Amino acid sequence: MIKGVIFDMDGTIVDSLPYHLEAWRIFFEENKVEDFSEKLKKYKGGGTLDLMKAVYGNIYSIDELKKMSDDKEIIFRKIYKGNIKPIEGFLEFISELKSKNILVGLASNAIRKNVTLTLNELDVYDLFDSIICGDEVSFGKPNPEMFDKTVIGFNLKKDDCIIFEDSIEGVEGAVNAGINVIGVTSSNSSDILNNAGCIASINNFIDIDQLLK
Repeated sequence: MIKGVIFDMDGTIVDSLPYHLEAWRIFFEENKVEDFSEKLKKYKGGGTLDLMKAVYGNIYSIDELKKMSDDKEIIFRKIYKGNIKPIEGFLEFISELKSKNILVGLASNAIRKNVTLTLNELDVYDLFDSIICGDEVSFGKPNPEMFDKTVIGFNLKKDDCIIFEDSIEGVEGAVNAGINVIGVTSSNSSDILNNAGCIASINNFIDIDQLLK
């Protein structure tokens, strides 16, 4: 029986990806970077700072890149605030998990400010027993660090936990951690998610009980 559930955030419990894409478009436009969509396609995972490094290389110092990353996330929060909606069935699902005394964690490459905004607007912040953000670990997904830390904090065996992820990087992180993962098809098809290592995939969190038995 599952005793701990770990959620990714962007694309897994909320469909925030269009807002991130728009924030990147605005940021790159303001900073005169062409073909931003192609640069995003080449992105292989991690956090905002990792993408900045991939785009700009050694042109800027790490401190300058961090400032630019903050600027992009400010744009994101500005356009996303007031538009945050959960993936269908998520609010009911997390309430059900808590009613069964199942531990609930969030492990996201997103920075703490983005996570706080999202969870507070969904009114679920206090339902999480563990929250680990991308700016609080040494390595983002697909590195398993944040998943490993979550399970250690839960004081559970990995076999007693399950992860929900939408991205290939997140699925790979779960596989690297040795934890079963269920894919959410907000940004990838079931076939792609299952081929990456998911034990199953879902479109939303409605009628999901059978997957956790």
